[in-house]
Amino acid sequence: MPSILIIDDEDNYLELCRRYMPEHSFLPPARNYRETAAALRRYAGQVDLVLLDVHFNIPDAELLPHDKQPLLARGGDPGKVFERLRRSQGLYILDQIRQSHPDLPVIVMTSRDDLPLEADAERLRAEDYTYLLADDYLDARALKLQIDGILAQRERHVAAASEPFYWGNSAAMIGLRRRLGILARGRLPVIIQGATGTGKSLVAREFIHPRSERAGPFVAVDLSTLPNDLMAAHLFGVVKGAYTGATSSREGVLARAHGGTLFLDEIGNLGLELQKSLLLVLQEGAYRPIGATKELQTDIKLVVATNENLAAMVRAGRFREDLYMRLNPATAVTLPGLRDRRDDFQELLEWFMRRVTAEAYNRDLLAQYAEQRGLPAPGPNDNLAVTVGRSIPPRGDARRMHVLLHPSSFKLLQEFDWPGNFRQFEMTLSNLLTFTLVDLVDRPERIEPEDLGEAGRPDIIPILPRTVSDLLRPMTAPTASEAPVEEVAADGAELARLAIVVRPGDSLNAVSCAVERQYLEHLYERCLGDLGKMGEILLNDAGAGRKIQLRMNQLGIKLRRLKRRADG
Repeated sequence: MPSILIIDDEDNYLELCRRYMPEHSFLPPARNYRETAAALRRYAGQVDLVLLDVHFNIPDAELLPHDKQPLLARGGDPGKVFERLRRSQGLYILDQIRQSHPDLPVIVMTSRDDLPLEADAERLRAEDYTYLLADDYLDARALKLQIDGILAQRERHVAAASEPFYWGNSAAMIGLRRRLGILARGRLPVIIQGATGTGKSLVAREFIHPRSERAGPFVAVDLSTLPNDLMAAHLFGVVKGAYTGATSSREGVLARAHGGTLFLDEIGNLGLELQKSLLLVLQEGAYRPIGATKELQTDIKLVVATNENLAAMVRAGRFREDLYMRLNPATAVTLPGLRDRRDDFQELLEWFMRRVTAEAYNRDLLAQYAEQRGLPAPGPNDNLAVTVGRSIPPRGDARRMHVLLHPSSFKLLQEFDWPGNFRQFEMTLSNLLTFTLVDLVDRPERIEPEDLGEAGRPDIIPILPRTVSDLLRPMTAPTASEAPVEEVAADGAELARLAIVVRPGDSLNAVSCAVERQYLEHLYERCLGDLGKMGEILLNDAGAGRKIQLRMNQLGIKLRRLKRRADG
């Protein structure tokens, strides 16, 4: 049940709300700012919404601001000064709440004759106030509509923050989420379609499996990483002596996933013979390990994913039609790519920015930045506020750090094609935040005053267009086949000395990190340990050596070991 704090020197609003809104829980009211601050401390994390009166008929000593001398020094009748403070006391309390609890929704309640709110419009958001009409029924109805709307939005935000996948508020995505929830509870297989990086495995693991209400484990297999001759043993298991080298029995993923969910990624890579075996599993609930004489029973929720068109593969003879029909194609779902979600792009950006902010390395850099700027270090649950524009709204908490994304930076990100979809997007945002923080911590003189939007605001972390361009440029560079022949020839001898080694079965992310790690180690040796030269080659910036070093640290590259190897 949502908890609401009423700040009012009288009980009128409390009685009104309790009478007409019994579905909500109302905390003991606060009569002034001192009691408000105490209540917010006492009920920390429990207050969902604040209802705030404007006019407070309280003693002079209880009025904000605490230091009233500047107001009294302007002259005039002290009695009139205090009367004005009483008539607008709620707005002073609102300022304090916004500084200490910037994300806590507040509804300011006032009558039309109580205060000319237009004079204080810059202190209020559109949803922050409601005019009351001295009619209990109408006032309660207006408040209830506003309270229910704000609490519903807050609930959606909390739910979205806890989800591993951002669904958004569009009708299509809400419908997709509901459809997946229904399919998760059924016994039939689920087909998830979508391009690389759209979150197919994430949805299977974190959304479908928990809602299937199965007690068994979630087991995932990326079929694109398995050699054809090992695929059968990996799926069905093998008994000792089944073939040369089978010195012991090994259970397959069908056994490990018993009672739970089996996720087969890139189902199109399954050979035709194994497709027949999988069909028998779906028809009979049984399978036979390699070399076994008896069948074993299995009970699984099967989820398959593909970035190919299975119907087209059936027509081409590459996928069995009977298996395709058993996979329940009528209910297949397609996860949209990032380019198809332009309408909620800003919300996606904010959601992923919160994720990358929580990364340990970026959290350490934020703590360094906060210490340099005299700001409190962000807590484990504190998120950066993300603003698109050239300035942060002045009502924000000056102690809370904000990411300021210039409109041109936002446009660059929004218009990029993102072939790697959300995986590529998240990695890019993580690099953007890391590179920006390194620049601010190590070389603050490179940030021009106009880049800050509001010069002198230490709480602003500006992500500049040039940083975005530098990170996006390599992803839009021409391939080797498109590059001029003389460039390929000039670099060919050097590149031929670098042999990249990857392990079969590794995830795409692990392979990507392995390639980057080996390339940076090779480049470090080629540049004789000169990080500045590496920065010039990779980022066209000889002063970016610290960035290169930080990235190498992130990848687990030990520079001391490389240096000893180079010296030896």
